[in-house]
Amino acid sequence: MIPDLKILDALMARMQALGITELDYSRDGEHIRLVRGAQDSSPQPTSPAPAAAASTLSVLEQASASAKTETTINAPMHGQFYASPAPDAPPFVKPGDIVAEGQPLYILEVMKTLSRIEAEFPCRIVAVLAANADAVSPGTPLFTVEPLDA
Repeated sequence: MIPDLKILDALMARMQALGITELDYSRDGEHIRLVRGAQDSSPQPTSPAPAAAASTLSVLEQASASAKTETTINAPMHGQFYASPAPDAPPFVKPGDIVAEGQPLYILEVMKTLSRIEAEFPCRIVAVLAANADAVSPGTPLFTVEPLDA
C-alpha cells in the first residue's frame, strides 16, 4: 500500500518542527515509521524497517527541496479549530491569501481558553483543510501553504 503523500509531508514537517528524529504513526490500519538524520553504522537490534523509512524520508525530503513545494500547518494540540474571530466574522485567511509572519491564521480553543494562532513564516494559503468548529488533535493538518521567501 502506498502511503498518502500529504500525510507523509505533514508528518515530516511536524518531525522537523519538533526536532524529533523518530516517529511512529498509526491510523485506520496504516502504520508509518519515519526516522530522519544520519543512521548509526553500528549493528542495531532492530529490523531493517527504520533504514528503509529513513531512505524513503530522505528521498521525499530531496523531492520536496528540489521544487517549490507546499507544506502543511498542523494543529499543535487537541482543541477546537475556529477559522474566524467571531461566528459572524469573515475567516482570518482563505485560499490565495498572502500571509505575513505573525499574522493570525485561526483560533484554537483548548479547555475553554481561546488562543489566536499566528503564522510562523510568510506564506501563501493554498487550501484550508479544517472546517470551522472542527475538533482537532496534535498533527491534524489545518492548512496547505506555500512558504514565501522573506
